[in-house]
Amino acid sequence: MNDGSFIAFENEKQIKEGLERWQASALVDAVKNLKECQALRQAVKALEKSKAVELLKDKDNPEKWLELYRAHQVLDQKAMEMGEKEQPWTHEQFLFDALLSAVIRGVMHENLDIDPEEDGLDLNVILNEMDDPADFFDEEIEKDEVFQEALDSASADDVFKVHSRLAHILTKCNNSYTLKRSDYVVETVKMPIMGFLGKSLFPVFGNAVKKVQSKTPSGKGRGDWIDTPTSFILARTNDLLQEAKGRLSMYAEEKEEQEAARIRRKRLILKIKRFFVKKKQKK
Repeated sequence: MNDGSFIAFENEKQIKEGLERWQASALVDAVKNLKECQALRQAVKALEKSKAVELLKDKDNPEKWLELYRAHQVLDQKAMEMGEKEQPWTHEQFLFDALLSAVIRGVMHENLDIDPEEDGLDLNVILNEMDDPADFFDEEIEKDEVFQEALDSASADDVFKVHSRLAHILTKCNNSYTLKRSDYVVETVKMPIMGFLGKSLFPVFGNAVKKVQSKTPSGKGRGDWIDTPTSFILARTNDLLQEAKGRLSMYAEEKEEQEAARIRRKRLILKIKRFFVKKKQKK
């Protein structure tokens, strides 16, 4: 790639192989026209999405995803410079972006305040000490000016669409970061002191046992994860988005009632106008 070899941007396999080999920057530089730019961006977007899903599952190093994310941003800018028409900004997208930005910004700030020496590494304890998702929403999200502007400009249909998008995301990703948080009970169980080899060498101690504490999963819900802070960010974001989904249902219903009331008022005014018009005509 770096030696100036020919790049066939219509060859999806070749592009994907280049992206997997950390050559995103070289591919971006090699783009010569809008068609090539769009083809590369489509490949970057698809791989970026799959890498994000992998991150949710294994919480691996995000460097590959970050490289793709940066390439996506550069390609968006490059496409605009090459004459691509800007997509119309919808009230739905404005609300979706404003909500996600407020949630993620809040979680990142909370994460910065976590001190492992003071707060420990038990995810249960850390989450329990955080503001309840409902309180967080009242204090942080609803007071966010951009979110309020987006909510005010959105129709009931826009809010319902954002709710559906969140529901889809949360349902799809639950296996990644919710089901791992299982409730458990702490039990004292008996464990053999000797392993197989120990029993062979010291038969007299073969049946000796010791008592140890064990966490036995007892259902879905909050439990401990493997590590923090990654586990905290995913778990907390999930909780806040679940809260946001519930709030969106309320907002949508309120807007539906408001829109229905406006329609009733308009019909009433129109009816009154027609009444006076008919009255004038009779005279």
